[in-house]
Amino acid sequence: MSNFALYFASGLLRELGWPRRLGMFKREGYDASIVDDAVAQSIDWGAALGAGRPRLALQMIAEMFRERDDAPDVKLFVDGASERPPWSTASSPQEAVPPLQLAKHFWKSTISVADFQYGPWCLLPMDQVLLSRALLWGLSNPDRFEAWHSSNLAHTESGLPTYRSAGLEVDPLPTLPQWFEDCEQIVRDYERAVRPLPSIPPRLLADAETLGWRV
Repeated sequence: MSNFALYFASGLLRELGWPRRLGMFKREGYDASIVDDAVAQSIDWGAALGAGRPRLALQMIAEMFRERDDAPDVKLFVDGASERPPWSTASSPQEAVPPLQLAKHFWKSTISVADFQYGPWCLLPMDQVLLSRALLWGLSNPDRFEAWHSSNLAHTESGLPTYRSAGLEVDPLPTLPQWFEDCEQIVRDYERAVRPLPSIPPRLLADAETLGWRV
């Protein structure tokens, strides 16, 4: 099965200069809290694709379940989740799909490269289940996603003068259209590096139309 979350987190960590040599024996690895941040961002990324690139989000779901004989029953999941918190009340992607916290629950503060890629405790929070739920939340709640982004953008912009007067350089958040473009680019990079996404199965497209998604 394809693991988009692992692909996304690995790329983000590479941009930040990870893995690094850590500990007494200077083995390459990751700080658990840094991995947590990367995983959390993969949830925001998935919700952004669902909200802003719905057809692409459906293709990603099809890719995740490519090895199955039939498309996943997303209508059954969404109908059930929509009646229960935190999904039904969440105003942000990570409220709807809480990421697991390795730094809090894992007994090590550092994670080896092998454990990051193959260890069951590391793959669990980055598993396709969490990312697929983030995609579905974004597909189901584009207006809530846009409101959350607008609030974040306003909050960050209001604090920029203070940060800069203190000598801190903080990049402004991208506009919503630019974020959607950036998120799509990551998927296109995946297609070039791994394989093209499949077409949307008819049942999955039918479920999307029944749920009223903007596809």
